[in-house]
Amino acid sequence: MAVAPSSPVVHSRGLKGGSGAAASQESAYVATTEAIQLAPELNSSITHILRSKDPLDAQEFNTVEYINRIFPNEHSLATVDQVLAKLQAKAKQVQEELRELTRAQTDGGQKSQEEVEAAKKGIEMLFFKIKEIKEKATQSEQMVQEITQDIKSLDYAKRHLTTSITTLKRLQMLVTALDQLKAMAQRKQYRETAQLLEAVLQLIQYFRTFQNVRQIAELTESVARLQSELERDILRDFEQGFTQDGILVGNIGQLANACLVIDILGDDVRRNLVEWYCQLQLRAYRSIFKPDEEVSALDNTSRRYAWLKRLLKIHDEEHAHIFPPAWDVSRVLCVEFCQGTRADLSDILAKTASTVEVPLLLQVLQMTLDFETQLENRFLSKDVAHALEEEAEDAGFAESISPCFEPYLSLYIDAEDKALGEKINGFKLQEPVLEDDPSVTVFASSTDIFMFYKSALSNCAKLSRKKPFLDLCTLFGKWLRFYANDVLLNRLPKQGDKRPINRDYLRSICIVLNTADYSLTTTSQLEERLWANIDPEFVDQVSMEPERQAFLFVITSCTKTLVQAVENHYEPALQAMSKLPWGTIENVGDQSEYVSMIQGTLKTCVGAIQELITNKRYFRTFCDKFIESFVSRFAINLARCKPISDIGAEQMLLDTQAVKSSLLEIPSLGLETLVPVPTSFVKFVNRGLGKVETVLKTAMSPHEPIEMFIDHYFLLIGDRNLANLQRILELKGLKRAEQQQIVDLFLKKHATMENLQENSAVMSLWQGMPAHVSNQGVVTPSAGIAGNMAGLVFGGTSGGPGTSSGGAGSSGVRDSNPYQLGSILSHSPFAALAAQRLNSPTLSGAGRLSSELITSGSGLFDLGQDKDTGIGSGTGVGAAGQGGQLQAAGKKLHNIRKFVAGMRAKKDQEPTPPGNPIN
Repeated sequence: MAVAPSSPVVHSRGLKGGSGAAASQESAYVATTEAIQLAPELNSSITHILRSKDPLDAQEFNTVEYINRIFPNEHSLATVDQVLAKLQAKAKQVQEELRELTRAQTDGGQKSQEEVEAAKKGIEMLFFKIKEIKEKATQSEQMVQEITQDIKSLDYAKRHLTTSITTLKRLQMLVTALDQLKAMAQRKQYRETAQLLEAVLQLIQYFRTFQNVRQIAELTESVARLQSELERDILRDFEQGFTQDGILVGNIGQLANACLVIDILGDDVRRNLVEWYCQLQLRAYRSIFKPDEEVSALDNTSRRYAWLKRLLKIHDEEHAHIFPPAWDVSRVLCVEFCQGTRADLSDILAKTASTVEVPLLLQVLQMTLDFETQLENRFLSKDVAHALEEEAEDAGFAESISPCFEPYLSLYIDAEDKALGEKINGFKLQEPVLEDDPSVTVFASSTDIFMFYKSALSNCAKLSRKKPFLDLCTLFGKWLRFYANDVLLNRLPKQGDKRPINRDYLRSICIVLNTADYSLTTTSQLEERLWANIDPEFVDQVSMEPERQAFLFVITSCTKTLVQAVENHYEPALQAMSKLPWGTIENVGDQSEYVSMIQGTLKTCVGAIQELITNKRYFRTFCDKFIESFVSRFAINLARCKPISDIGAEQMLLDTQAVKSSLLEIPSLGLETLVPVPTSFVKFVNRGLGKVETVLKTAMSPHEPIEMFIDHYFLLIGDRNLANLQRILELKGLKRAEQQQIVDLFLKKHATMENLQENSAVMSLWQGMPAHVSNQGVVTPSAGIAGNMAGLVFGGTSGGPGTSSGGAGSSGVRDSNPYQLGSILSHSPFAALAAQRLNSPTLSGAGRLSSELITSGSGLFDLGQDKDTGIGSGTGVGAAGQGGQLQAAGKKLHNIRKFVAGMRAKKDQEPTPPGNPIN
């Protein structure tokens, strides 16, 4: 066994024997070898280089640990002499190696010093040799320069002599060519003159650097004078070749050759000649179409364009051969004509703006646009990069004349405005006649408007795509809004309309809705067409969003009107419901008569609406609005039915189940085949009527014993709001003394319950008028059954500080409410009776159905809650298998009625246990 550092094994060397001389040698060795502390980085490097696995070479050597590893137990001490001998031998070997290394290091230092001295001497010798080589190179360069100096002089002389000879030859050529040029110019041989002039100009360019030589300067001046003389002579020849009326009388060949010389003389000379020609040809035009002349009137604009066509014909047949094709003289001639005509028409329109007739204005503008198109097509196939670079921007003839009409197109826009106003006002004034054809689903006026818009858009796009087109877009929007607000909305039934609510009445509303939907869709298409046709500069200013909002408002108004129409149709059913003696009903029977009236309204009205609305998206919107309205009105009407007995609440609950089943059939009303009911619609109906069912379940709970009733309230309503409890008590028609007892126990119990809500969402349908409760929870005189109208509506907050108010949601009620299924079954005799029947071997028929209702969280005694609101969800209609569940709804209602009757009979037969009924 290994020993600790203080173990006597380590110090038993003297006990095991051995010579004293060996001991003295060991002591001497240990005394002379002290540990040398090296830097950690050095130790790490040594370890990495040696890569030794011997523990004696380790950086951190522990003597005691090493001895204990050699002598792990007492029996191993027998070999201590052998181990000591090996260690001494190894120490001696290491000592010898150290001596050798020290001696080698000492000798190496001396050799290194000698090598350094030898290197210094070598560097000095190398520096001396480099200096010597540099001096010899300098001497060689001087020698080469002395040798080649004469050669350079000869080379320069040769180069200068060659340049002089070339210059003299070119000078001779220039003088000869200049003399020949003068001779050819005098004889008017312009073709040869053009060739010689081009050569002279090239040669004179060579002598630009010799202008300080007098003879060269004289030659340059002579060439410049000759150019001016040629320009003057050629212009004189052209003036003589054409009469004052622009008729060609000169030699075509001579004038064509002269144009070759003009090409050599430069762009300025060529531009001057072309401008002179155009002015000469258009002189007759300006003479004929003088301002204030009858021929210059706006209705004679076609004669201007006819005159240019004749001129172009003459030019093409007689004059085009004179000018080089690259000059594109006919294009320049047309540009000059368009500029002058545009200025003339602008003056004429400015003078006649107040008297010009719109048809004439549009006719002339259309004629001008056609003329511009003809010019564009004439020059479309020619090279755009024509010789007159300054005219490159005017290469196209689109909008060369027509922009002068744009400031006066407001007259056209005003005319369109007037026409639209008359058309749409006619739609407003005429009586709405519903076509007998059932396939007609929109007013013909809407299609007439958009056909008119299409024609106006096409016409204006041909005339202008800039500011006038933008004004037309604004005009379109103005009359679309007028059509939506003043025509379509006026077609809806007015307040107090006494017409019977039948299919024709509903069709008059649905046609307005369909027309607004058609107009909404077509308006978006119109907007896209406007964006595609207007100039990009004005695209951002075109928007039909206000018009779309106007039609959406019409659709919303139609939906509200349809909901109001259906409300008015089933209003007698609600009145019949409120007149039933709910407080004195003795037996639960089949569904009440008012339920059949509501179902008849749904089939008659809602089915017709589904058939008449073309866009089913808006029918779904109508359904949502109708369900929301119906649930609210049904809940408010429930308050008018008080007092409601326990049996009356059971009957009303069955009626509510029947109404819910009918509401879930709405998506299929008016259709030949059943369609799947959307899951969202099922949830919406269940969430709305589920609140009514929860209130009825609470109201049908017996108020005695009181604690059981309060337990039911906490389970189903799940809040601590005293005002909500007061509304339930008023619905049951309890006396004030009975209400006071329940209120006192309610205040006592909810004070100990932390998981109750402040205000349950179940009662949100009745939160509109306050329930009257005193600070102590005592019912005030105004809270009786015959109290003021505030008691007719369930909702609002309590009148004193002893109650809470607010609309806190109820999600998560089942998780936080301590009154869950297990606790209620153990506290409530009514629910316990149901639990007993769950385990009864004779359970069948209605009993089995009731068991399913309790365990599945749906049905009459629903102990579950809506997924969205956390309240009792009522019926168990789910998202899948909607059609089968709807068909089974009637049977389920019948079974529920039988179950309730059986439960009550069973309860009456069983004796009440002594003491507190709630264990």
